[in-house]
Order: sequence, then C-alpha cells, then structure tokens
Amino acid sequence: MDNDHLNRHLHLRAYACIDQKNLIRNLDTLKALHPNKQIILMLKANAYGHGLLKIAELLDGRCDYFGVASVEEGVKLRNHGVIKSQIMIFSGFFCAKLSQALIEFKLIPVIHSLYQIDDLKNYLRQEFAEIWLKVNTGMNRLGLNQYDFEKAYQQLAKKHTINVMTHLAESENPDPRFTQQQLACFYQRIRNKNFQHISAFNSSAVLFHPFEDHTDTIRVGLALYGALTLSKTQYSKPLAPVMSLYSRIIAIQHLKPGDSVGYNRQYIADKIKKIAIVSIGYGDGYPQMTPNGTPVIINNQRYPTVGKVSMDLMAVDITNAPETITIGTSVMLFGSALPIEEVAHAIGTSPYALMTGISPRVQRVYE
Repeated sequence: MDNDHLNRHLHLRAYACIDQKNLIRNLDTLKALHPNKQIILMLKANAYGHGLLKIAELLDGRCDYFGVASVEEGVKLRNHGVIKSQIMIFSGFFCAKLSQALIEFKLIPVIHSLYQIDDLKNYLRQEFAEIWLKVNTGMNRLGLNQYDFEKAYQQLAKKHTINVMTHLAESENPDPRFTQQQLACFYQRIRNKNFQHISAFNSSAVLFHPFEDHTDTIRVGLALYGALTLSKTQYSKPLAPVMSLYSRIIAIQHLKPGDSVGYNRQYIADKIKKIAIVSIGYGDGYPQMTPNGTPVIINNQRYPTVGKVSMDLMAVDITNAPETITIGTSVMLFGSALPIEEVAHAIGTSPYALMTGISPRVQRVYE
C-alpha cells in the first residue's frame, strides 16, 4: 500500500479510493482492442459505485455516448451542467411524462417495446432526436421480438435514421456457443436494413470474443472500472482496478478458546485469538453474508475475516500479525492489492454487486 496515500485519509473510517489514471488507462486499452469504433461508456448505478458526476467529468469528450439506466440518471447528468456527451437511457423510459424529460434534457431513449413509440411522437419531432432499437436475441429481459422489431423498423425508418443494438447474455462464458447464436440471430434480423450505428459487444465480448463483427459501436461497463465477471478470473486481465476500498482498525479483542465474536456466534475461537475490529459493515455495502476466511489486506499481508459482518463493523483474525498492526492501521477490503473478483468469489457474489453496493456514506476520494 502507498503509505502517503493512507496517511492522507487518516480521518476517514471507510473510503473508496478512485484511481483516475487507471480509469483512463482502461478506456485506452478497450479502445485499442476495437479501433475506429464508436464507444458507449456505461455510467449507470452511480458509475458502478465510482461516483456518477465525477466519473462523467473525467470521461466526457473521450467517448461518443454515456449510457445510464434511467431518465433520472440522465437528468442528473444534464443538471450537472458540464456534460457535453450524448446520453442514452437504456431501460428507464416507460410513460409519456418521461418522454417530456427526454425532450427537455436532450436524452436518447433505447426503444425496447412497441408501446414506447406512441409516447415518443413529440420527441421524434425534435431536431436532436435519435433512435436506438433494442432487439431481443436471447437475454429475454428488454428487447423487441422479431415481429415487433419488423413493425418498429417499418414504422420509424420511413422518416428517421435509426440505430440498433442487442444484449449478450453470457459473453463472459468461455464456451462461445450461445453468444455465437445470439450474434447470428442479431445479424439475421438486421440484414437488408439501414442503420446509422449497430451495437452488440459488451465488456466481455470486447475483451475475449474474436467473433465476426458487423458492428460499429461497442458498449463497456464493468471492464472500464478494471473488473471482470467471475468466470473470467482464469484469464490474464489487461485492466487495472479503479476502486480500492479501505477502512481502519478501531479496536482489538483477545479471545480465549470457546469465545465468539459478532452476532449469532458465526465464529468461535478454537484457541487464543487476536481479533481486529474494522470500521466498515453492511451499512457501507460490505456484504453481511461474507463468510469466515474472506481475505483482506493489512500492511501488505492477507488476513481472514471472522464472524458475521454487522452494520458498521467487521472482524479480522490478526493472531499471527506483527505488533505493528494497531489501532488506526489501514485495511484494504478489495482493490489494487486484492482483486475484487477474488473477494466477490469468496463471498459468493459478483464484482458488479460488490462495486455498486458500496453505500453513499463511504466517501469517494479521487487520486
């Protein structure tokens, strides 16, 4: 750990350090894999927990679009006042009232259902209006089926230039067959039609799939922040972690054999133990379901968590640690020295859930 960095934040009980250089480096890496393509950068869910407005400021002008989930997220970006990039709304437009916000804040809707088209009549009259149709090829969440896609295309293509996308369900899977099936379906659906932009590849597809590519626009989310899905941990990762989560030791307990720590006695000492109490818990987004043995880093060494994570506190076994670990010593929960993929796997969750679950009371510091 960088001691200067740790000393700068001695007053913070828990904080997420956001490495701005790694963020830009990851973006450059992803762009280099698919040069000459447009790029959509996903900023939904508070930029995957990294801080929506700050991350947007850092990336504005380095991409073609920002992608968010809801109209509310898009409005928040526009109200920030300095964001110039186009903003796409992937799932949050579902009524006529929201279509007025699309006009007022110049947001771009992704059309996934026919009912949306009727609510977009006023929007489509605007000079800046842009249309993306989403095709369902196997994800079966949002997206037009074959019949509705044909109907939407015929209705809109007469008067408007339109774009098209689909969503890959398991592009992180080393077995490429379902992804190949989805792409074949997508390319068949859009054949002999005119689109300004075509998008299918998400983070994992951008990184790992050498499929025949008939698209001109990529979308990246998790990879931008330096993480991969769990099944890709066997690959060499050409990315750098952007978020490192830290807390501090605020108490030390000494257990006798048979003593327990925390709620429900999830951990019972089998011999004399020295336990560090760390000032972070599920109220900060570190999962309550974390099992005994999940690693943390203290002074460049790994130590196991013990006991049930509570709202504000968790416990770590430092029995074999040197005396230099004391009150105030910093603890890394995941980040530059401890891959988030490994921690997520130990907990039984995903990097997505771990990142986006970090709560607002954990201060983000940008360095």
